[in-house]
Amino acid sequence: MGEKKEKKSKKKAEADAPADAPADAAAAPADAAAAAKPAKKSTSNVFALFKQAQIQEFKEAFQMMDLNRDGFLDQSDLMGIWQQTGRDVDTATCDAMLAECPGQLNFTHFLNLFGEKMHGTDPESVLRDAFASFDNDKSGFLDEDYVKDLLMNTGDQFSKEEIKQTWKEAPIEGGKLDYNKFVQYIKRGKEEDE
Repeated sequence: MGEKKEKKSKKKAEADAPADAPADAAAAPADAAAAAKPAKKSTSNVFALFKQAQIQEFKEAFQMMDLNRDGFLDQSDLMGIWQQTGRDVDTATCDAMLAECPGQLNFTHFLNLFGEKMHGTDPESVLRDAFASFDNDKSGFLDEDYVKDLLMNTGDQFSKEEIKQTWKEAPIEGGKLDYNKFVQYIKRGKEEDE
């Protein structure tokens, strides 16, 4: 019975992987510049932002853009797409586009960039600045009770259950919220810190 489970898991993993992606995508960087920029683990639940049909459409678009079929979008892929539309683009523009991604631009990062643009999530610096505006002594920490009070009594008010769920993941020690670490958890996930 355990063998059947293992086979099902293996089949599911193969089905989830892009059909034309190499088995070890990290081992196939597009060029030296891409190899020098290590991919960061994407741990946010970006797949929850979109319906399955939308994800499939993004996947098809990504595969059309991945001209060299290495599982990553790089400068040559972007320049090729621009050329296919009858336009020329300079390398600085392509580099600026690629710089928005924290690491190599694989499908998950591609989807995350669309999620941020379409769903209005703020960059880390904006979130950090928002927390810092409440930090009078600029220590990087906020009193746990103060933050709870703000969340429950201002703006889009949190319920007790939402506070409970947030506090499960929040970096709180000694009654203080480390908001720099919390912003990192919000944007990149908790696993990256561990």
